Amino acid sequence: MVLVVVSSPKGGVGKTTLVANLAVALRRRGRQVTAVDFDSQNALRFLLAPGLDSDLGIARCAARGLPWDAALVAGTDGVRLAPYGEASTSERLRMKDVLLSEPLSQALAGLARSDAEIVIVDTTPGEGRMQERLEALADLKLIVLLADAGSMALVPAYRDGLLLRPMDEAPNTFGVLNQVDPRRRLSRDIADFISAHAAKRFIGVVHYDEALAEAAARGETIVGTTPNSVAAADIDTIAARLDHLTAPGPF
Repeated sequence: MVLVVVSSPKGGVGKTTLVANLAVALRRRGRQVTAVDFDSQNALRFLLAPGLDSDLGIARCAARGLPWDAALVAGTDGVRLAPYGEASTSERLRMKDVLLSEPLSQALAGLARSDAEIVIVDTTPGEGRMQERLEALADLKLIVLLADAGSMALVPAYRDGLLLRPMDEAPNTFGVLNQVDPRRRLSRDIADFISAHAAKRFIGVVHYDEALAEAAARGETIVGTTPNSVAAADIDTIAARLDHLTAPGPF
């Protein structure tokens, strides 16, 4: 299993949409992919399994002592999904207690079919003990930021400034700059600065594209429905890099 953990310093950066599209793009490149939703908003299912009628997810599995593969469903384009699922407040709290006291790696490993399978995890925004545990297990960490002042202001403190460290100090941590709009000066300037000063740290840029939001509103991925769009091409470029970085053998 290759564990890819996707996080963000704040909500509203398009992280879940990016996770869904990356999962599909990687699957289309021939990789086995399982997406796991750790966000209690339970939103990943709307993009990867829009017809899902089961309320079972990893939260309820963890709370009831069930293996997580009991929650697995077949998703878009052959991607498998382990949704967060419906859960009461007590079940959500129980899940946190269980996962903070028992081997998280075993629960995740039970979802993979092979050593080469990519398990891509969508986390809750911000920082917390669960994110720390997931990132400690991760083979690759992706941090999603918007090309705006709010996201950039959080970079120095987020995850102890991971994105500002030299590559040899955090070789498996990468940034993704999302919703870059060349029509806006600040957005353009941020993207230009990243390109000039942190190109190695940032695995890719996703440009603002109305087709991305439109696909998400329909419960679809842009990679699957509009592959020739600007954002789909950007996401496929990132997926190609992830495919290379997570290929069998050392990075």
